Amino acid sequence: MLLEKYPARFRGVAGLERGAVTVSSYATFVIDGIFQTEAYAQALIRGGYPAVSDQKREELVEARLARRALFDRAPSPLIELILEETVLRRPFGNWDIMRGQLHSLAEDAQRDNVCLQVLPLDRGLRGSHAGDRGPMKLLVTEDHDHVVFMEIEDQGILVSDPPEVAQLAHRYAKIRSQALSPDDSLSLIERLAGEEP
Repeated sequence: MLLEKYPARFRGVAGLERGAVTVSSYATFVIDGIFQTEAYAQALIRGGYPAVSDQKREELVEARLARRALFDRAPSPLIELILEETVLRRPFGNWDIMRGQLHSLAEDAQRDNVCLQVLPLDRGLRGSHAGDRGPMKLLVTEDHDHVVFMEIEDQGILVSDPPEVAQLAHRYAKIRSQALSPDDSLSLIERLAGEEP
């Protein structure tokens, strides 16, 4: 992976992610970087603030796309992704880019080492919503260390204290229990990919 091309706040977790045996992500605003298509990543980074140079944007996109190597690494890591439904409905660039991203997401969801779920829009109407405190990424390393990465604004926080990690892992498990099943999630993604704006 191209660690030197990542923002400083993400370099540590990118290295851990590369060697992880399990990567579990909860995304609330954008598609997780591992799953992003080139067009989606380009549009997302191009529209970001503060703006970056064309060269920096290309470096960031290249580094982001290199993360997809996780899908085919041997031995295969387990890659879990829970997406807020709003992420699937929020286009970047244009609707064609978003449709391409949704089609790619549907293909990735069918990989043997991927479990993809969607937390539905109406979750908050049915009582608790365990994902109300924002996105996170849980990693289990080759050495069986458990860490959690959270991004807040332009800051990256890596949590490794076992009691804190356990609390965040419990929150992730609750989010997963509130999400649609993998099959229902895939059906929703495929339906949205076929819709006209």
